[in-house]
Amino acid sequence: MPTGSTTSTVVITFDDGLYSYADMTRFIQRKLEQAGAYLIDSDGNYRHYFQISENAVYYSAQVDLSPVPTTLPSGWTRPSTGLYSAGGSGLPTTTRVPILSITNSAFGSLIGFAVGSFPSSAQTSAQTFLGTTAPTISPVSSFIVRCNLVDNPYAVPADILTMFDTKSTQAGQLISFTPNEYSWIPIKDGSYASIRLTIVDQYERPVKIRDPNISIVLAFRPRR
Repeated sequence: MPTGSTTSTVVITFDDGLYSYADMTRFIQRKLEQAGAYLIDSDGNYRHYFQISENAVYYSAQVDLSPVPTTLPSGWTRPSTGLYSAGGSGLPTTTRVPILSITNSAFGSLIGFAVGSFPSSAQTSAQTFLGTTAPTISPVSSFIVRCNLVDNPYAVPADILTMFDTKSTQAGQLISFTPNEYSWIPIKDGSYASIRLTIVDQYERPVKIRDPNISIVLAFRPRR
């Protein structure tokens, strides 16, 4: 963040979770507030100079960076502590925008940005950046249910029972999947002491399910 005649780095590490662009923006802005890198306008609103949003036209994430003023606008106040407080390093001596430095490629892939700095050098006017690759804001697009009993002749691997996607489910909502009709799949010959179901994502990675309440109904019929 621009402050005084230099910059101050605010390191932000996201907590585990499923974030929308708005959630990312709120999380980052909270961290900036903790660092005192914000101002308070005449209506008491916190004014930040960073935002991530969805650009549906270009199917990408959009990062907007606004210039930080060198003096307090009329009626505005400083935070009580931190960078822009009276006891901090203060507002920048020249108007500059924040610089977003992406050092983690995993986070970059979520929003479609490569590792790097945006902008690459100090800028005095508002800056907008679009991701260069398709964002994967939700890294899990489909769920694959595997079962140790199943011998599916139409799937690889053969233990795939079914698969489904998240449809329009938002973060924190229940995922409900009901097939339109039964899909009878052969069972391997033999005796079994247990039925083991495994849910993985489209890359065969085990899905981390936090909700302990899961209801799965299996139907069996004699082999024809």
